[in-house]
Amino acid sequence: MKYLVVAALLAVALSACRTTGEKVTYLGPGSDRADVLLALGRPDAMRVVDDYQVYTYLGRHRKRRSLGHTDYTVILKDGKVVEFGPGHAQREGLHSLTIVPPVS
Repeated sequence: MKYLVVAALLAVALSACRTTGEKVTYLGPGSDRADVLLALGRPDAMRVVDDYQVYTYLGRHRKRRSLGHTDYTVILKDGKVVEFGPGHAQREGLHSLTIVPPVS
């Protein structure tokens, strides 16, 4: 039993070492809200736009000298992932959202 507890703690500690970009690869269109929270954790920002929920995760690099960062956005509708990836959500037309990739 003690080994299971140690293994679980080790798994949690190692999963925290992954970057947001690595964690977002576990998502797919149709993933539900619970899958998003399990893979990425609590979002840094949440907002509601019409029927959509937009979760923003601020990209953080481990290197202190890194000047750049990449924010990731997850767009959900009816509790299911519609779109996800690097960039910020932007309204596209009257009734839809899309993710605009960051400018390099």
